[in-house]
This record gives sequence, structure tokens and C-alpha cells, in this order.
Amino acid sequence: MSRDISSKDKLPPHQDISLKDKLSLYEDGKHRRYTLLFSVNGGAFAVAKLLVGSEGKPGTVLGQLTLPELSWGMILFTVLMVADIYAFGYKMREDFALKVFAGIGQLVLISIGLLICCGWFLVVHTPFAR
Repeated sequence: MSRDISSKDKLPPHQDISLKDKLSLYEDGKHRRYTLLFSVNGGAFAVAKLLVGSEGKPGTVLGQLTLPELSWGMILFTVLMVADIYAFGYKMREDFALKVFAGIGQLVLISIGLLICCGWFLVVHTPFAR
């Protein structure tokens, strides 16, 4: 049972996508990933503010969660998200032959990840966190 394969069937599935659509896929995927990174970190920051409390008000206890545990979890999450965003950008550049996610984009991503991780690391090493 042989099947006649047209030349269109031999192309990888992404070859028939227009440049505009490829760039749109890249931008949408990048946006969703960065939004997740910043949203989760922002939510965790709000939880951290609850754990610490404010001057004259004690922090709210959230089960057995401590501020250092939250911080280490957010460092891990941030590292995983940076790795995912990097892998996504690299794959899009390679698979779609797009001139995106070059040196500057990689540097910006890694810088953002390092800044977020350093912030959470400083939270772990403050006297009120223990």
C-alpha cells in the first residue's frame, strides 16, 4: 500500500506558515511566559508581605509556610521559568529560522532572572525572615 506524497507533504509542518504568523507565535509565547514569571513572583511578594506584616502588626501565619521557604521556592521557580523562556526562544529561532532571541534578548532574560533571584536571596538572608 503505497501513498503518493506531494512535495507540500514533505515540508516540515511549520514551513507553510507566513513570517507574520511565525513572529506572532513567537511574541505571544514569549509574552505568556514573561507574564507568568512576573505574575507568580508578584503574587509571592504579596504573600511575603503577609508573612512579615508591617510595623506594629504581626505577620499572618499561612499554615507552616515560612518566608525562607517561600523565597527558596521562588528562586527555584524563577530559574525554571528562565530556562523555559530561554529554551522557547532558542527553539523558535532555530525551528522557524527567525532572527529573534539573539544576544541582547538572552542577556535581558538572564539579567531579569538574576535580579529576581538575588531579591529573593536577600529576603532569605534578612534577620526578620527567620
